[in-house]
Amino acid sequence: MNIVRRSDRLRINFYCKYCYYTILTKHVSDYPPVFQSKDVENGWYDVWEKNKYFTVKPSDKETLKMLLPPPNITGTLHLGHALTVTIQDILARWYRMKGHPVVWIPGLDHAGIATQLIIEKHLSKTKGIVKSDIEKEQFLSYIWEWKDQKENEIKSQLKALGASVDWSKEYFTMSKNYNDTVVEAFVTLNEKKLLYRKKNLVNWSPILQSTISDIEVDYMYIDKKTEVAVPGYKKKITFGEIAYIAYPLKDSKDKIIVATTRPETVFGDVAIAVHPDDERYGKYIGQNVWHTMRNTYIPVIADPSVDRNFGTGAVKITPAHDHLDYIIATNHQLDVIDVIDKCGNITEAGNLYEGLPRFIAREKVLNELSNRGLLQSVCDHNVSIPRCSRSRDIIEYILKEQWFVKSKSMAQKAIEAVEQNHLNIVPSIHKQTWYDWLNNIRDWCISRQLWWGHSIPAYYVTVGDKAEWIIARTESDARLIAESTYGCNLELHKDQDVLDTWFSSAIIPFAVLGWPKKTEDFKNYYPLTLMETGYDILFFWVSRMVMLGLELTGRLPFNEILLHGMLCDSHGKKMSKSIGNVISPENIINGATLDEVSIQMEENHNMGILEKKELRRMLVANKKMFPNGVPQCGVDALRVTLCSHNIKNLKIHFDVMECQANKFFCNKIWQAGRFILFMTNGREYQEPKSMSIIDRWILSQLSLMVSTVNNAIMQRDFHQAITSIREFLHYTFCDYYLEAVKHGFQSNNSEIITSHTYGTRTCFEVSLRIIAPIMPYLADDLYKRLSDKFTEFLSVPSLMEAPYPTSEEFSKWADYRLHKRFDAVLMIVSEIRSLTGGIKGIQKPMVHIVISNPDNFNFYNEVINLIKGGCRLHNICVFQKHNYMHDENSTCFQFTPDCTFVFISQDSAVLNTIKERSIKRVSNDESNLKLQDEM
Repeated sequence: MNIVRRSDRLRINFYCKYCYYTILTKHVSDYPPVFQSKDVENGWYDVWEKNKYFTVKPSDKETLKMLLPPPNITGTLHLGHALTVTIQDILARWYRMKGHPVVWIPGLDHAGIATQLIIEKHLSKTKGIVKSDIEKEQFLSYIWEWKDQKENEIKSQLKALGASVDWSKEYFTMSKNYNDTVVEAFVTLNEKKLLYRKKNLVNWSPILQSTISDIEVDYMYIDKKTEVAVPGYKKKITFGEIAYIAYPLKDSKDKIIVATTRPETVFGDVAIAVHPDDERYGKYIGQNVWHTMRNTYIPVIADPSVDRNFGTGAVKITPAHDHLDYIIATNHQLDVIDVIDKCGNITEAGNLYEGLPRFIAREKVLNELSNRGLLQSVCDHNVSIPRCSRSRDIIEYILKEQWFVKSKSMAQKAIEAVEQNHLNIVPSIHKQTWYDWLNNIRDWCISRQLWWGHSIPAYYVTVGDKAEWIIARTESDARLIAESTYGCNLELHKDQDVLDTWFSSAIIPFAVLGWPKKTEDFKNYYPLTLMETGYDILFFWVSRMVMLGLELTGRLPFNEILLHGMLCDSHGKKMSKSIGNVISPENIINGATLDEVSIQMEENHNMGILEKKELRRMLVANKKMFPNGVPQCGVDALRVTLCSHNIKNLKIHFDVMECQANKFFCNKIWQAGRFILFMTNGREYQEPKSMSIIDRWILSQLSLMVSTVNNAIMQRDFHQAITSIREFLHYTFCDYYLEAVKHGFQSNNSEIITSHTYGTRTCFEVSLRIIAPIMPYLADDLYKRLSDKFTEFLSVPSLMEAPYPTSEEFSKWADYRLHKRFDAVLMIVSEIRSLTGGIKGIQKPMVHIVISNPDNFNFYNEVINLIKGGCRLHNICVFQKHNYMHDENSTCFQFTPDCTFVFISQDSAVLNTIKERSIKRVSNDESNLKLQDEM
């Protein structure tokens, strides 16, 4: 057998490296050696806008119609927004490249409560102004200034993220045109008899002095005595307790013990209720008990809605502050007594307690009951505390006259749309929650007591002691109606409330297209194709868009709902300012030192955006998470990371270090382009008459990748697309194929060089078009650089003009039998690398692959360059077993019955290292086989 001497190997290695680096020094002036995201991203968005790629282009193909869920003007975009933008932008770019017209509409939401609250904090913090000290118009002027500033910041962020939205269709939910549409929607619902005004229980925030929607209520669950900070109170308030209070029966020594978690509301008790089948209390039903705090008797009633397992089974009925109590009181025609006012203080019903804050009154009531001998005990208890998500105040349920939308019939239509498959919810796991929520929907309170928002188009006149309400598009219309009904001598008053933000946002899909007018946009682009957003607002926004869309336009607002999960940190915790794990997209894109991040947090605090405790928490968290600052990753790496996990899962884990790894992936692609340019620039590109087996294999792998990516994006499984791209580009193409073709390019075989030129450039050109929707900056920049050098690359300003690769185009290269044969080769490479890894330089051993099967012998010799390149070893040979003679300075490893590795080295330490690894590998394999047998 022929064994190359060590001295000869050194000369060969040196000559190969010299030739290789000589080639690499060509044509480097206009191709930076390292991927720099800032340089790559610079200027490309201007190119896209200048060429009007974002506007809809006419085509016979079906149009993709989307709108970007409008960010609130409360602040700048966070990573959750970046996820939504990335998902939609991938779809928009993919569909455009496939020849479909795309309409993608951007906008901003005025976010009534959130914006008003943050402006109040901002004015207090920066100007020392309290809202009550200024006029409404002046306050609103501050909000419009804030809106203009945030609009510019948000648009800059969207552009930085690469959002290819049609800016010509941009909207704001408080613009004049949009306000007209909101008024029309309100009036139309009234004409359809779906609006009414009624005094009912609402979610009330004493701090905001307004009703709030269900979505703005968070529930804090505690199971024992706990001190909780409540806005407006100097001391923390005790929750997680239940009080047992005695109510003496009239003309009896007996008492009924009632359990309550709200002792401060005793002044509104109008009855004691028990279950009609509860044997403990049957004899008391119809009797009266003495209410010591009200100095009166109240009845004992029976109602089947009473939970016999709660407390003692007997409950006090306080209808003005509890939904179930209100229903019971209505059914039994009981009085309703307001106990807590809009400021969260005790009303005159509390006698001596009038004006006391509700939770101060709680403590005093318990003390008084204890002094009177009626407080039996106070124990730990499970409670859910409703809190305002904006102000963190404790929500109070109070009776207030408000406007409501009848929701039952609209909800039923929304249910049927999904049941009948007219509306597709992806993932389908959310269908059951859709049904559950809509089947149990309550009428929708749409009044808000704010300054910032859409004024309700309702007016009233006083007739006797009653207010008669008129709904009209304008005040002049309302006056005409009022005068024709009640005469000319009247005073017309405007409703001072504004509409719930969710009402105005629920009409976005048709409002932004010109409804109620039959505009060309409305005719052409309604309904939308897709609504993509987070699953957490499925009920409060998406369902309401569906309900109002069906009711006001007669059609679904969109055909598909794509819901992504909640963005969490690497530990699975929801990203939240209160936890301190929020990361700014800009910091990930551009990088930031720890000091810079801290300064940003402090600026937000100084502007009134961050509370002091949130600031402290985030400063501490940032020191733990980013002791060396946030690494610069770039836009493309951020986009890849956001979609690398299954967006359909309930939680999406985000790790900055994963983002940094994806930056290295971008650099890997960059280096591949650089290598191909150096190796093939100036060479003729043509499909070879005789293609090498390695090139046939890589083109087959390319065909598989193209098919997988297209199918994955069509199914909205972006993580599968990215996995396929990474496996092909990072591992198959760069780590194996390019390492293999180095040897071919350094040979004098013109057929091999032609074949490799065709293989490398075809794969890379197609791959850049494949990644363009996901990594648009990198793809466009690389493609432009290489299109100037390679004639087969398209001469286009951007890949947004290029066709997206399809599986049909590359099916001729698909060879799944070849895949299997190469899988075996890659296993050989992996095994050799594991056995020789860490052995450096001249100490690396020679490797002989000894084969029993003649077919495999011939095949492995054909792909020997792939094995050498993959193993990072030049001295690898393949031998047939029948004529192979072992060298005395060697050690063997039986890989398969057909394949043995022989490692040859003059260095006994190298052989001992490989031998130890071989023994360990065999031992592990035997353990795994034993474990499989046991299972």
